Amino acid sequence: MTAPTLIAVTWVTPVAGAILGASILAPLVALWFLKLRRRKRVVSSTLLWTRSLADLRANTPFQRIRFSWLLILQILAVLAIAFALAQPEAEGLGSTGGRHVLMIDRSASMNALETVDADGKPLDPPQTRLALAKTAAKARVRELLGGGWFSKGASDVMIVSFGLRAEIKAPFTDSIGALETAIDGIAPTDEVTKLAEALELARAFTSNLNLNDARGEENLAAAGPLPTLELYSDGRIADLGTFALREGEGIVYHKVGATSSNTAIASMSADRPPDSPDKIQVFASLLNPEPIEKRVTLQLAVNGTVRVVTPDPIVIPAAKVADGEYVAGRSQAVFRPIEQASNAAIEVAIVEDDALRDDDAAIAVVPPARDLSVLLVGDGGFLLRTLLSGLPAERFGTMTLGEYDALVEAGGAIGWDVVVFDAVAPKKLPGGLYLFFGAAPPIEGITAFGTHQGVYPRVVRDEHPLFRSASLDELSVSKMTAVQPDKRFQVVAESPEGPMVLTLDRNDMHLVYVTFDPLDSNWPFQRSFVNFVANAIEHLGRAGDSVIGRSLAPGEAISMRFPQGSSDGEIRLPDGSTQKVAIDADGNASWGPVGLAGLYRLSAKVPGADEREERLVAANIADPLEARLDPRDSLDLGTKTVQGVSVGASGRGALWPWILGLGLLIVVLEWWYYQRQVRL
Repeated sequence: MTAPTLIAVTWVTPVAGAILGASILAPLVALWFLKLRRRKRVVSSTLLWTRSLADLRANTPFQRIRFSWLLILQILAVLAIAFALAQPEAEGLGSTGGRHVLMIDRSASMNALETVDADGKPLDPPQTRLALAKTAAKARVRELLGGGWFSKGASDVMIVSFGLRAEIKAPFTDSIGALETAIDGIAPTDEVTKLAEALELARAFTSNLNLNDARGEENLAAAGPLPTLELYSDGRIADLGTFALREGEGIVYHKVGATSSNTAIASMSADRPPDSPDKIQVFASLLNPEPIEKRVTLQLAVNGTVRVVTPDPIVIPAAKVADGEYVAGRSQAVFRPIEQASNAAIEVAIVEDDALRDDDAAIAVVPPARDLSVLLVGDGGFLLRTLLSGLPAERFGTMTLGEYDALVEAGGAIGWDVVVFDAVAPKKLPGGLYLFFGAAPPIEGITAFGTHQGVYPRVVRDEHPLFRSASLDELSVSKMTAVQPDKRFQVVAESPEGPMVLTLDRNDMHLVYVTFDPLDSNWPFQRSFVNFVANAIEHLGRAGDSVIGRSLAPGEAISMRFPQGSSDGEIRLPDGSTQKVAIDADGNASWGPVGLAGLYRLSAKVPGADEREERLVAANIADPLEARLDPRDSLDLGTKTVQGVSVGASGRGALWPWILGLGLLIVVLEWWYYQRQVRL
């Protein structure tokens, strides 16, 4: 059910109205008590003195007041004028009392700039949707806790902000000052909009658990009436269809925003072609959420310097509705390779302005072109040793499994960028970059439980960098290790029997695991095997330097590894501010979650270096739903539909002109009635 809507009435000058009413009503009633005294006279007949007798009765002092329409009309006229002087104003949304939870959307689309309100009146200066929502929420707090003649005051109000995750900014309180401070403290983010966690937080504070119930189910009857939920958002909520309101739970949807003008960069990638490591190739995907065709100009910048501007505008088709589903218009842009041997932050941006600038740019971090040092651990297999020694590596070496285990046990630094294990598994695996073939790595999260025979790949994520020019369509495996990975692993190739290729990316370790020995397959006879190994070495080498190929999304955390003994971590945010970052003894640094899209610069003091070592991390808006700015008019929550109430349109109207007009009408009616009585 939706929350019932009442009318809240406030008074601008209530004291003036009360003084006027009291100063006029009392004398008016007293005049009907106090009449003129007259001397008694004896007359022969009263036939001609009917009017005099009526006047005599009317002017007898302190007599019992008889019912008179004139008196009623005069009192009503005085009250109407007094009420008009008090200047009452009506709010369209009142309160039924109880507790209220104000949930304020702080996602990327709430950063859209509004130039007019819902009534079409210009906003000077323009304001973001979040600013409008915060202003409306503070007004709502004063309305709920300030009370009104026709609005029952709320007992408590709670403030929850939400984007990808929810946060309680103020628990239930009746302090207007504390609530307004909490609302002012809501910072904008570029996160995706998800409401489920905000609802769960609100419910956790407003329901009791039945402790006598062994299942621990919520006892709504014991919790009392559920609070009224008030949502301040543009309605573009990613998980809207995944939850529903409880029985008896009310919600008010305050619709924020009116503009829909926007184009966005949905995604981008920047990579070094294998045959031209000193160059960078950039791709971008453009999105148009509006039902009209758009033309945009793109610029490509390297480390903040513009290098390329598209000579002709790029056409993005209009969004459309196909089979009842909304489909945004999309277009692709490909830039010619540019010379850039060193590491670089590549930015692709739309030149034209629109309502939401946050999604008009995307950044990718490309590490410097360099050769890696590669170590092969195993029993001296000819196949991998020959292949790895032929790669353009800075240094290549081999080591037996016993030598590697002894080195790890002694605590010595390995000193190699990428370590390849050929059908063997060490006793311990410290943090680093690893490529495993056959034997399962000895790390938590993966369990080996046997073997599979006669295996063929069924699903392969061809878009993954590991499979660039490395198709598995003709692969057949005679024997494969049967493994069960947890959710920390990503399966990029699998057969009906289980995973064939897995990856692991965490702050201290990056790993690629092929669950079979290449000698137990026909893979060595295919060119894709050579390409796969080269891709794996390159992918792992880059994973140690940056998050190339996978930019972070706002709401995720940054994890980076510096050399052991590094200290004094610091991060520079896209807005130019800096914050300290803790670095543990192994050199692992974590910070987050990131709130805004842009480039983050993480640096630290490294042992033996005079200058600080810096790492670049890009964060981009990843959800196309945030690019669609036209606000929803209503929300479908399960089987219930909640109609939106715009926060831009003024819900307050002055009532005193109407009351004053009513008072004048009563005066005219009183005059007419008096004249009618006189004629009689």
